[in-house]
Amino acid sequence: MALMVLRAEKVRIKTSTAGNKSGFTLLELLVVLFIIGIIVSIVAVSVGRLHEKTLFTEEARRIYLTTKHAREAAILERREVVFRLNEETQTYWLDYSASKPSENHAVPRKFTITGADIFFFPKGNSSGGLIEIQNEKGQKYAIEVNQVLGTSSIKRL
Repeated sequence: MALMVLRAEKVRIKTSTAGNKSGFTLLELLVVLFIIGIIVSIVAVSVGRLHEKTLFTEEARRIYLTTKHAREAAILERREVVFRLNEETQTYWLDYSASKPSENHAVPRKFTITGADIFFFPKGNSSGGLIEIQNEKGQKYAIEVNQVLGTSSIKRL
């Protein structure tokens, strides 16, 4: 049996030296922080606009649901229910005949609401009508109450 001798190879491991340039410079860090600042400001503005749009849509939907509730209450309680609207104070409420009216709901100052009182009758029909809510940018929602069926629908104009 012959002995074999294996030769070992030398492996060089690179160690850091004082002249190594693998870090970041102050200028690179400032540029990255500047870019992050711009992105954060753009996101903040977008979130603000989204909040205003959501608030407007929510207010229009609240009026729509109030008209639906008025019809349902008139049918269930077998009495006339009136959706009242005051354009001067920008408020609306439900007026139950023979009992005290519901709490007033004020529309935020950014929005204007127009329309007339709508009567809901015990058989499910109504006097019919149109209620519009508009924001400061001129966008509108229309809540229309059908005279024959008393049902409400909402449309963005």
